[in-house]
Amino acid sequence: MGGSRVYVGVDVHKNFSFVCVMKENGETILEEKVRTEELEKFLEKIENKTIILEPTTTAINLARKLRKNNQVLLSHPYKTKLIAESKKKTDKVDAKVLADLARTNFLPTAYLPPDEIMELREIIRERIRLKKLSTSTKNRIHSILAKNGIKYEGNLFNSEGREFLYSLNNKWIDHYLRILSSIENEIKEIDKEVRQKCLENEETMLLTTIPGIGFFSALPIYAEIGNINRFPNSKKLCSYAGLVPSVRQSGNKTITGKITKEGNRLLRWVLVQCAFVAIRNDERFRKFYERIKRKKGTQKAIVATARKLLTVVYAVLKNKNPYIGYQAYYGEECTPVTNWAKV
Repeated sequence: MGGSRVYVGVDVHKNFSFVCVMKENGETILEEKVRTEELEKFLEKIENKTIILEPTTTAINLARKLRKNNQVLLSHPYKTKLIAESKKKTDKVDAKVLADLARTNFLPTAYLPPDEIMELREIIRERIRLKKLSTSTKNRIHSILAKNGIKYEGNLFNSEGREFLYSLNNKWIDHYLRILSSIENEIKEIDKEVRQKCLENEETMLLTTIPGIGFFSALPIYAEIGNINRFPNSKKLCSYAGLVPSVRQSGNKTITGKITKEGNRLLRWVLVQCAFVAIRNDERFRKFYERIKRKKGTQKAIVATARKLLTVVYAVLKNKNPYIGYQAYYGEECTPVTNWAKV
């Protein structure tokens, strides 16, 4: 296929995918079901193309390969759904909608990070998966002890606690301790890599100057944000993290509610954890937290602190300047903070 530009909508699934090829004038010239493992080779035959994919795990991996020699767009899942809502929901329709929206410049696009950022995200996600496995294994040991009526006062998983566990000579506890030891060794190896990646990266080292943010939080924050310049201001970044209040309007009345929780869940979770550390180690964050807590309670106060922390993250990355107490930068135009009480 050659000639003028064509738009290739691809609905990717694990085993089979559906491809729709559409001309600039809206004429559909090809609709075909293709085995996903053969999809890359199939798309190579189509010339002068823009490929449009939905951001599933399989599709993103495919997009990373295809973008080396092709123009590739990722559709924004929620916004695309709002625009192209249809009662007839099939893979064929999905692929055609993607091609049609891209052809008419109505496609809401999602961010496709460079390979460097994708690799950092994979490291972070693997560490999170291993920590969940570690926690699950520890819970299994607790469950075995409870079932056998065995109690232990103290930390079961420090050196003394593990000696106690081994002294029980329980084959299942020994089994899970071996699994736990293996998982912890893998986590240690990843932690070394995380630390090295942080030391090699200017942005993550800048982030570690902010109260509450260390090596193991700086890397996921940087990896989930990606290029800071894609956000025109700190409010857009906070919206991306789902740390802005929902808004409902009726006539002249505007009602703000709980945070939207839309957007990047991992970034939001990391910032909340960092906020707990920040209020313990930095007077300005602590005063801000206490002021909100008196008015709105603990939960809203910590979320508000996480949002404030993210605005500082935005300014530090935007200006490439470290956080230095009262001279930290804040706000859309990144002006110095002189009065935190008004922020």
